[in-house]
Amino acid sequence: MLKSEENRDIIIYEPKIKQECIKEPNNISSNSTVENSKKNKNEICVKNEEIINLKKIIQECYSKIQENYEIMNNIEKGGESIVTKIRHKKSKIELTLKYINNKKKYNTNELKIASKLKNKNIICFISYCNSPKDNSEIFLMENAKFGNLTYFMKNSLKRWVLSEPMMCYFTNEILKALIYCHVNKVAHMDIKPQNIVLDEYMNAKLIDFSISIDYKYKKSKEKIKLPFKGTKPYMSLEILKQECIEYVDINKIDSYELGVMIYFLVFGSFPYDIKYGDDYNKIKEKIENNELEIKNKNQFSKYLIDFIEKLLKKNIKERMSIFEAVNHYWVKGGKLLYDEKEKTYNIYSFATQ
Repeated sequence: MLKSEENRDIIIYEPKIKQECIKEPNNISSNSTVENSKKNKNEICVKNEEIINLKKIIQECYSKIQENYEIMNNIEKGGESIVTKIRHKKSKIELTLKYINNKKKYNTNELKIASKLKNKNIICFISYCNSPKDNSEIFLMENAKFGNLTYFMKNSLKRWVLSEPMMCYFTNEILKALIYCHVNKVAHMDIKPQNIVLDEYMNAKLIDFSISIDYKYKKSKEKIKLPFKGTKPYMSLEILKQECIEYVDINKIDSYELGVMIYFLVFGSFPYDIKYGDDYNKIKEKIENNELEIKNKNQFSKYLIDFIEKLLKKNIKERMSIFEAVNHYWVKGGKLLYDEKEKTYNIYSFATQ
């Protein structure tokens, strides 16, 4: 162990946000090509049609929301859900609306779990309602000004990979949420950039608890059967094999997914040579047979490489837990981020490069 690593406190640092360094989303470059302009127009048309359809649904099934809120021209789709921003007509306060059409039955899992979690780094649920007319649900949540991590990188940063200091900051934020979840016996089970959103102060917040596991009432010696759910490239070997794991290891499912997300956001690809189009069997085969390769190691600190390697261990018993991850030297910043002269953390130095 390095001397500088000894006797360090376990508090995760919280750097000051330099808001002026972050561009507002939806800024369109004046140098955009004609082809890109056409593409954007087509996307807006599709979004407008979806908003019109959503307005009809809300008017028919959720009249109170229709009376008090207006739907803004911003919409995202995922699976069976539609997420859009809404604005209160009188106060002008903006919120996020998540509409889910379950078709067969309600998924009460997200409501039960997310409504009991109260933390700065977890999205705050404000209201919930459902309609027997079409088996749909609506969640009203606090607004995330900069959208999810994927949207933020595309529209605000204009880049598809994150610098190491920026990734370190977001990892700190996500770990705060995950530590809180697992202290309250909740495993998220679907960590990915689309499920991390950013508010106006650049706080990262965890969203989407639709497939999460509440293991509060599980016995400590009891084995937990893993559901075959999640986002394919982020799934661990235990989920792909539908194994039963020990109670103490449930948090390591989230730590593996966190490792995949960091790898993807920093290197722009998935570990073990996994591709987006791979099916479940192909992903399982690649994890089992391929070695973890990290390209361009010399461009990153050895602490980041060590952190990723420990999160992405194939064997769950060898894998770093969420509670161990929070104390890792890279997560705490180390000399990589700290300016001795200025006594500040250089989290946003990339923005002026």
